[in-house]
Amino acid sequence: MRRFKVYLLSLVITFFISGCVEKEINYLNIGTNPWLGYETLYLARSLGYFEKTPVRFIELGSATAVSQAFKHELLDVAALTLDETLTLMQTEPDIRVILVLDVSRGADALLASPDIKQLSALKGKRIGVENSAVGAVMLSAALDAASLTIADVDLIPLTVDQHLLAYKKDLVDAVVSFEPMKTRLIKEQAHVLFDSSQLEGQIVDVLVTRQSVIEQRPDVLLNLVQMYFQAHTYLTEHQQDAVSRIMPRLSLDHSEVLNGYKDLELADRQINQNLLSGKKPNLLITVDKLMLLMLERELLSKNFPHTLLITDEFIQ
Repeated sequence: MRRFKVYLLSLVITFFISGCVEKEINYLNIGTNPWLGYETLYLARSLGYFEKTPVRFIELGSATAVSQAFKHELLDVAALTLDETLTLMQTEPDIRVILVLDVSRGADALLASPDIKQLSALKGKRIGVENSAVGAVMLSAALDAASLTIADVDLIPLTVDQHLLAYKKDLVDAVVSFEPMKTRLIKEQAHVLFDSSQLEGQIVDVLVTRQSVIEQRPDVLLNLVQMYFQAHTYLTEHQQDAVSRIMPRLSLDHSEVLNGYKDLELADRQINQNLLSGKKPNLLITVDKLMLLMLERELLSKNFPHTLLITDEFIQ
């Protein structure tokens, strides 16, 4: 909580200073946390695609901080996992998914120290995990695969920016984490025991906003989405230069970035149209399954209407 208050304070200060210096610009504030799947947005910024679009990216240390900042209306747009989106929708019914960013095919993982050879050996061990929906889904699935329960392990709440230090100081035996932190942990001899490739596409990252923002800033949202698609094309056609721009932000080398992308399915325009368009969008099928899973594991407090969650007006 103390760390999050620092985040909020820094946000308020950033907004205040920017307001004083550039009062004439009404920025669309977009919140993210470090994650390889969000780098296409930053690539678009690096390439100058947003020079004529009033957007401002605010990178926070964890998904928890992004969710809280969005909930407190410090952000207009947020990059979140689908399960984090559902958690927010319990209290924020006007939240809308406007873009699918990626599907995790192994980029989220439970990593353990070298002496822990199999999932069953996690019994009685200290597991660091962020207090977020995706962390809970990953941990729950891993424990199910090991025929263990939460009562069989010692949970250590950690935001993602604390994972590496906690592991290096031997404060945890295993960590539920994701790229680029996954690669940094592997450098410290941690190894993968379970990953999102075993969850059948349930870990989906999306860009969300509110219905009120859609009504007030449709032109800026449209440019944001279109520039994302343009950057996705650039990443595909000019991989060498794109990766060289991504490397410094994530503190990874060229091969580590490429290896990380092997565990991610980045969503282009066609994938977005397949998932978000139609009377019954395919993403809603994933949402239905995910809601059942989260309700069973008490990650959601109640079932609620979610047919208005998805809009395809910015991806056509």
